[in-house]
Amino acid sequence: MSQLNWDDIRVAYSVAETGSLSAAGKQLGLNHTTVLRRVNQLEQQLGQRLFIRHQRGYRLTESGHMLLEKGKSLMADMQLLHNNLSVLGHSPSGTLRISTVSDFSQSLAPLIAGFRQQYPQIRIETIATDEVLSLSRGDVHAAIRIGSQPTEPDLIARPLIRVGLSFFAADSYVERYGLPQSLADIGRHLWLLPSGDKRQIPAIKTLYERLDDEQIVFRSNSFNDLYYAVLEGMGIGPFESLHRPKLASEGVRRVELGLNFEADPIWLVYHKDMKNSARIRAFQEYMVRAMPELAGG
Repeated sequence: MSQLNWDDIRVAYSVAETGSLSAAGKQLGLNHTTVLRRVNQLEQQLGQRLFIRHQRGYRLTESGHMLLEKGKSLMADMQLLHNNLSVLGHSPSGTLRISTVSDFSQSLAPLIAGFRQQYPQIRIETIATDEVLSLSRGDVHAAIRIGSQPTEPDLIARPLIRVGLSFFAADSYVERYGLPQSLADIGRHLWLLPSGDKRQIPAIKTLYERLDDEQIVFRSNSFNDLYYAVLEGMGIGPFESLHRPKLASEGVRRVELGLNFEADPIWLVYHKDMKNSARIRAFQEYMVRAMPELAGG
């Protein structure tokens, strides 16, 4: 058997994954003819069929199923290798892909701006999502996560700072309704609370257990939405003060409820194979220094 061509394998895997030549071509940026030629080349080299052509697309043979099953990890390894090779070097430059939880993405902007001033040759791409993207597969180069320490194998997690959840109200709300003096007063106020999984945050869960539904006038799965609702004077809502360094100038004041819960740590996380990356080293050193400054500590 002649040596297999990596590009042929990559194209055939895309056909197996998408189910058609046209979909694979769109995914890879290739035309229909090129995709067909590469699939044919690979089948000829293997001496067996990977696909059975029919009107609705390409149906997998037994060999095709093996390609789809084994190819996923192969593609992940190749992507990680590409990332490792692309970010190694002594002078930080190129693109650095970072994922962060959606509620923190806006707060990352001043940090990114400061980082770019020091390292103008590095381009930043951020992905704001509440999903945990794979660092092992190379989906991103680094991640900023909030909560318990990541325990996935082969990951390095560097603690940055701890942030706690607090409640706030706009001056316009306070002028109309005043402020609760303790948990005993919360029933006389309007509340803006997170929905979905964020309801399980201890401070939020405590309020849900004590409030009637009619007192919760606005819900959102985004703390950013709650922040802007607070600014409009709709009610009292929670967010992390780290995200909003100019609260006083925005006419917002903190509401003390006596809810004292342990603050959550923020982690910078990356794969161990990236520890020698000039970009990762530069970003880590900058974040360790800049995050406490952003928090005012």
